[in-house]
Order: sequence, then C-alpha cells, then structure tokens
Amino acid sequence: MAVAFAVVATAQEKTGPDYGNFTVDAQVRAYGEYLEGTVTNGSTEHVLSVNERARFSLGWERKNVSMKITGQHIGFWQKDTHKSTSGKFALHEAWAKLTFGKGFLAQVGRQELAYDDERLLGAHDWVSSGRAHDALRLGWENPWHKVHAIVGFNQTAEEPDPLSGDPTSKLYKNLEALWYHYGASQSPFQISGIFINQGVNDVWTDSIRYMQTFGVYMTYEKSNITADASLYYQMGRDRTDKKISAYMLSANFGWQFLPQWKVSVGDDYLSGSDGMPGKNRTFNLLYGSYHNFLGDMDNFAYYSIPYYGLNDAHARVDFNCCPKFDVTLAYHWFITGRPINNYLKDPIEPIIDPAKILIMRKYHGKHRFSQNLGGEVDLQLSYRPWKNVTLQAGFGMMISSETMRFLRSIGKYQKWGWVGFNVNPTIFTTRRN
Repeated sequence: MAVAFAVVATAQEKTGPDYGNFTVDAQVRAYGEYLEGTVTNGSTEHVLSVNERARFSLGWERKNVSMKITGQHIGFWQKDTHKSTSGKFALHEAWAKLTFGKGFLAQVGRQELAYDDERLLGAHDWVSSGRAHDALRLGWENPWHKVHAIVGFNQTAEEPDPLSGDPTSKLYKNLEALWYHYGASQSPFQISGIFINQGVNDVWTDSIRYMQTFGVYMTYEKSNITADASLYYQMGRDRTDKKISAYMLSANFGWQFLPQWKVSVGDDYLSGSDGMPGKNRTFNLLYGSYHNFLGDMDNFAYYSIPYYGLNDAHARVDFNCCPKFDVTLAYHWFITGRPINNYLKDPIEPIIDPAKILIMRKYHGKHRFSQNLGGEVDLQLSYRPWKNVTLQAGFGMMISSETMRFLRSIGKYQKWGWVGFNVNPTIFTTRRN
C-alpha cells in the first residue's frame, strides 16, 4: 500500500513520464435480517442478525498494464468482543492484467469470475464475503466476439466432510473453463457458450473426481421486450464416484408496457434423482450468484437444492417511479423435479438423519407426498438519495407445503425481513501523462 501511494505522489509531478491512472474506492455495507419459521426441537426459531462488509480497493492502470488490490473485513455485529484482537481483514482481490495487441489479454491472481447471468460463475455479491478465485485468465476480445480460458488450482489437502451439508464448503482441486460470447453491446441478440471442468476430492479416498458442465445462454432485447434462455448439461463423476447425468433449463420473458412498469415471467428447472441406486441426476449450481435466482429467501441455495430436483415457476413486477426509487414484487412456486415416493422409501442423501428417515417412512405408509413444496412472495424497495448511496428494505414469506415442512424442518409460514445500506464511493482518482 505504501508503494501505491508513493506512485501517486510521483504521478502528481507536473512533468515526467506516464505514471498511469490511480484510483481509490471504498465500501461500507450492512444488512440487518430477521428470520422466523425454522423449527428446532419442536419450537419455532426467531433469528436477528446484522452482517457488515468494509472494503478498500486500490486500482492502477497504464497503457497495457492494470492492477487491483481489494481488502475487506466482514462479520456479524458483536460476534467479537469490544476488545477483540483477532483481526479478520483479508484480501478479496489481488490481480494484475496485461493487454496485448489485437485484443489479447492475460489476468492472473485472486479475481472475481462473473459470466453471463452469473448462474454458474458469479461474484455472489449479496453475501458479505463475495466470491473470488485464484486463477489465470487468458482471453481475446473484439466488439463482436469474446473468448476466455480460465485455470484455477487449489493446493490444500483438505477433503470435504460428506455430512457437512455443503458440497461446495471445500474448494475444488482444479477448475478449467472456456467461455465464448457473440454479440456487440448494440446487438439485440447475444449468445454465450461455456464449458467447465471441475476436479474435487473423493469423499472416501485420495482420488480426484471430475465433473463437466457445458451449455448455452441466450438473450434478446429490443424496444420494450426482453428475453433470455439457458440450457446446461452435467456429466462425469461426483464426490462419491457416482456417474452424473444432470441438466438445467431456464427461460424468462419480460415486457415493459409502461415507462415505469415491467412484468416478467419465467421458469427454472433443475433435474433431480429418484432416490434409487444409479446415476446422480441432481444438477449442481457450482459457483454462481445463487441469491439472484430461486427466491430471495435462499431456501434453495447450493446444497439446499433438493436431491430430487427443483422447478421454480416465477412472476415479477418492477415499478420504477423515479430515478431514485424502485419497487420489485415477485412470486415463486416451487415443486420437486421428480416424484419423491421412491426417495422416501429408500433415501440415500447423506445429510438426512436416521430419525427423520423413520418419520418419513412411517408417514409415507399413510400418505402420499406431493411434489409441491410451496410458494414464496418477495418484496424489495430500493432508494438512492445521493450518488453512491443506496438504502434498501425487503420482506419475504414462504408458505410451505407438507412436503417442505417434513424435508426442511420449517414451519408452515416462514418469514424474512431485512434492511440495508450501501455506501461505495470513489474516494480519489488521478491521471498524469
């Protein structure tokens, strides 16, 4: 950091060579959340928390070279004592980028990987920590075509805990991706193709299992109409060395019928397994920004995607009364991707405890579980009183079906409210030639 400020001081001289452009950005963001509806030991829990992020970024750019270093402190209010000395300031980004002639580039270091609608690879900005990868990115770009090749590698010898519930809690051992995009900014139709190869530790052995994900993402935008669609397929082996054959389909359509009003409808389908021995057919969302999809309450995030798949039919209304204020109201109807009767007779998901399995089996003898999981309503308000300042508030409610209550240990009505503020100014920038 001292070196960076020395560069600034030198750059402010009236004469001399090109020292480039130096920028200082900062962010303070806090979200307060209240959740009601999770059931533990027969009683309903009420959880109140406030999480905060503080970021400080240094950026430098000159001709064919640029760099960025972002440090951040994240945590929950009063998780540490008033006199805590356990510093938790860490690097979120630390990368250097070289651009060569004719559109070629190379970027190396800790960096965010955000592609297309961030379904599979995203910055995951809703969560305070965000997400960044230690990777090498090579690319070629022109106004109509973009090609990126990405390689990530993890040296840790840690193996995932099969009972932790989160299959992404441990990093991949290696990640390779190839992305191609066609379409200029003024083009109404654009299309992207992606291929991701992920290597992860086997649950029980020292072997590495590889899973391949590939597919396309398409967008169309013209006048007051917007539409997008995606199709992804997964194959290879999972952490337990089971063969994978899974897919995801998504389609969305939006119509802005008035300058301030827009309505959207869509459907996301993630394939699932049937609970019987055989292939793993449950789609893995990898490292996307999951809060952007499947409801704001994040009941179906990452490892929470039901083993037997998920179908999310959703509708949304956006109201933008003025440049400073907008409101969004959305509804999601969730059902399982496959019937779950066989799953309940012979469940093989490792995170379900034996006591719950017995309850399910006894219940299944008298009733037939529906694929319906329930509906969720999400309301969000955003207000921008000044430049670089955003105030937000939201409310969500999940009305759970009998199936959802048995499988997730939540009440019939799960409620979530939140408020937040985000201040992210550019504090300083300069350029001297």
